[in-house]
Amino acid sequence: MSTNSIQLSRSSKQKVMELVLSIIKARSGKITAKEIERDLGSRYEAHYAILHLTKQGKIRRVKGFGLNKIEFYYQTIE
Repeated sequence: MSTNSIQLSRSSKQKVMELVLSIIKARSGKITAKEIERDLGSRYEAHYAILHLTKQGKIRRVKGFGLNKIEFYYQTIE
């Protein structure tokens, strides 16, 4: 039984997290996970970075109104 998961090296993980953090800061905290995925180009890397930055307390998830529904936005914690 094999798994087809993508493995990132430690330095790659750190770079992805720094990139996602800079994307969130640049957008003034009004960015959704889908927009981060689009900017980064990889769904796996975006979700990995969001999860770990949230656990580290560097970003937070905020509920807000989107165009047609309630969406979650990400903001930096300062």
